[in-house]
Amino acid sequence: MKTCPVCDTDFPDQHATCPSDGAVLIVSHELAVGSLVKNKYKIAKILGKGGMGVVYLADHMLLGGQVALKFLAAGLSHNPQFIKRFRNEAQAAFSLRHPNIVQVLDLDQTEDGSLFIAMEYVEGNSLRQALDEERNGFGVPRALELARGMVSGLAAAHARGIVHRDVKPENVLLARAADSREQPKVLDFGIAAMAKSSTQSNMTRGRLLTAEYAAPEQWMEMPAAEMDGRTDLYATGCVFYEMLTGHTPFHAHTLDGWSQQHQMEKPRLPSDLRPVLANWTRLDGLVMRMLAKNRNDRPQDAEVLSLLDAIQSGPVQKRPETVASSARQHKQTIIEESWAHPEQPAAPVPRPVLPAEKHMEQKFPVWAWAALAVLALAAGLAMAWLFSPKPNPVNTVATTTPSAVVPPLQTDLNTGTPGPAHTGTANPRSADLKEPAPVTVRNDKPLIEKPAGPPDKTSTQANNTKPSFALPNFTLPQIVKPQPANPQPVKPHPANPPPVVKPPVQPPSISDTTQQAIALYNQRHFAEAAPLLDKACTGGNGEACKDLASLYHDGNGVGKKDGSLAASLYAKACSTSPPKGCNTLGVMYHSGDSVIQDDARAAGLYTQACNGGDALGCFNLGNCYWNGRGVANDDVRAASLYSKACDAGNGAGCSSLGSCYLLGRGAAKDPDKARQLYTKGCGMGNQWGCDRLKALK
Repeated sequence: MKTCPVCDTDFPDQHATCPSDGAVLIVSHELAVGSLVKNKYKIAKILGKGGMGVVYLADHMLLGGQVALKFLAAGLSHNPQFIKRFRNEAQAAFSLRHPNIVQVLDLDQTEDGSLFIAMEYVEGNSLRQALDEERNGFGVPRALELARGMVSGLAAAHARGIVHRDVKPENVLLARAADSREQPKVLDFGIAAMAKSSTQSNMTRGRLLTAEYAAPEQWMEMPAAEMDGRTDLYATGCVFYEMLTGHTPFHAHTLDGWSQQHQMEKPRLPSDLRPVLANWTRLDGLVMRMLAKNRNDRPQDAEVLSLLDAIQSGPVQKRPETVASSARQHKQTIIEESWAHPEQPAAPVPRPVLPAEKHMEQKFPVWAWAALAVLALAAGLAMAWLFSPKPNPVNTVATTTPSAVVPPLQTDLNTGTPGPAHTGTANPRSADLKEPAPVTVRNDKPLIEKPAGPPDKTSTQANNTKPSFALPNFTLPQIVKPQPANPQPVKPHPANPPPVVKPPVQPPSISDTTQQAIALYNQRHFAEAAPLLDKACTGGNGEACKDLASLYHDGNGVGKKDGSLAASLYAKACSTSPPKGCNTLGVMYHSGDSVIQDDARAAGLYTQACNGGDALGCFNLGNCYWNGRGVANDDVRAASLYSKACDAGNGAGCSSLGSCYLLGRGAAKDPDKARQLYTKGCGMGNQWGCDRLKALK
């Protein structure tokens, strides 16, 4: 019996190539039930077979339990170049430990030289089988849960520099977690794509891909070494699309057709194929971003996970630019959380003490200014009338003319100037290791006086910019003037004089808004800062997104707390360049604060923070490797990260590196070097380093 490595179809031995795709058929040798492999695995049954070989369910004779044995086809097992690459890929896969990754347990060869790998046995169907049963797509909650699990597992691999390169439903198994929830598990990291390079080169012209799910850069024959996690996210977007709609984003009958569509054509929105999806906010947008042609336009793992968490059922609503003071609620945040070494107490990172928020100085009441202005004007007019020359009664007439009316006075009540500038305090959100310099808000813009318009008998406070006050009418004696023989009619003043054109007020630029918002935030004027931060964040400023996330996380200036919105804003800040807020979001995922607890995702976020120059991110990532949380234990890697954090000015990193030298973990044992590093950490304000230094003395 022979098998096609492309379509996994079986053919009689007399066939040499697959009539469908022209691939060379591979001879499959099957083991009988009950056979022993390396005297420790007993074959129980065949689980499946395909182009890579045959998969068996086997009993582990020494340890008990069951494993899945994947035997590679004979043509692969006797290819020296493939064997070398296979060992490297298998070793990388062996280092991955994550709930959403099928664990590789062993790599070996039988007596006849056949290669096999022992893997965790997952009792359940593949995602492909599940999709075949649901032709119209999954329910949205199920699709979201499965997509999140897939991305979470891929993120753990990407954090270690491992790219799958062949994500598809056939490579995702559906297990059951302890709480009976469906749990996707990704398998064959790098191995499936590598096997194709040895069996399908004629079919794909050298490209290692599955046509329905391959990213544009794979069709452009980008070298595997240059690919990164964004290639896997594109394929995951295709799978996500299929889970939602029951269809892949593109459909073609030839390789050239697939290539053209993946590289040039825009897929239809999922909601176009399944209108009910339009009721789920941000769902279409996330799928289309994952399917971006340019990988630079695709979101990173951390942002995808955050956006998946933010998708909710209901009418699409736009988040308002201004922040309501009683809008949201969330849990207490954790700032600069560190994890303990097994042998040593944890290096405590003190939570900054937030000073009491200062209230803005109260201005003199407006009504009082108005009353004083009216009294002063009335007194002035009365004095002028008392001391003015009185006319001779002989020169007056008995009749009087209509009394003169003093026109209403336009009184400007907005002449008060702000109080003295406040010196800013340090940013209360220290999770990104930011010590901002004091910032002063200066009112250095000149006040623009608006020209007062002519009196209008019908004007009221409702249609005037500034309130006007009319004084009582005074009846004054009139001086008799000689009248001309033929008096000329006096031209009346126009009833409606032309309005005075006011100079336009230029809105502040986004740069000015951002600068003002961050200054107000640093001064702890959170309520005033919130709407400005929202505008700056919408404009793409990562620092503003991070600070706005902090407000929602702690409920400062925005009323109630909202941890979910805070996580989404941190993810947006983390996706900017340079990244902001990645470390804080990592702490949230590590502790399960307002999000689902996920150590692997936390490690990925710490990696982004560290790569972006955040010393605290390097320190926390070092703790991940030291404790084996979210990543495999690696003391050497931990020591390297502690060193990077220490060089960047993080005292906890210096103290932790001292422990590496003291214990001989990740570095050669050197008590003197440890003492120097504890001293350095203590000098930077790390109390744990000071305590360790005292213990050594």
